Amino acid sequence: MRKTNVVFGIIGMIVLSFCAISIEAAEADFSGVWVLDKKKTRDLPHGLDSFTMIVTQNGQQLLVEAKLEGNLQEPEFKEASSGGGYLPSVPAAGVDVRTGTLALRYVNHKETYSLDGKETNAPQEGAAEVSIKLKAKWAKDGKTLDLSSVQTSGRGGQRAMLSIKERWTLSDDGEGLRVLHSVATPQGSDTLALVFRKEQGKPPNPQ
Repeated sequence: MRKTNVVFGIIGMIVLSFCAISIEAAEADFSGVWVLDKKKTRDLPHGLDSFTMIVTQNGQQLLVEAKLEGNLQEPEFKEASSGGGYLPSVPAAGVDVRTGTLALRYVNHKETYSLDGKETNAPQEGAAEVSIKLKAKWAKDGKTLDLSSVQTSGRGGQRAMLSIKERWTLSDDGEGLRVLHSVATPQGSDTLALVFRKEQGKPPNPQ
């Protein structure tokens, strides 16, 4: 009888351990409408009025739609002709780009990431010389998600690369989102720690 109790005790401990691991590794749900909290975000350009993200998520993918509003003319914005964001003009030599401005010049306005850890290609209509590779990777805690977007443009020896990396961390109550947004371009690099708050309502599931 004693040996039986010991065996059942060991089995119970193993089951509880697996349950604890499953709970700990449960993936966060970033779905929702997220509005930038300008009071809690530092180094924002003065001309930025608002920054909103609509995020839809299921077990297979994460769809992010971002919208920035304001007079962001330092330096000038130029809308991209191929899906996803803004492709800026190159700052003139000697022009000092303020911290935060460069980071917000490069924001993917609509992208879909696969949540299985595999790298995917973003579709680019009418831009054969542009390729964008996307990747999402979960951290072990299940609350943090790393997103990366690498855009290569040009032909032959004139190719240029733009790298955007974001680390998303959901607050314990699910009402706050911290996004560490970093860009690396031929013109320089920039990083912003963005703080978003969740609005009421939830976007529909991605198609």
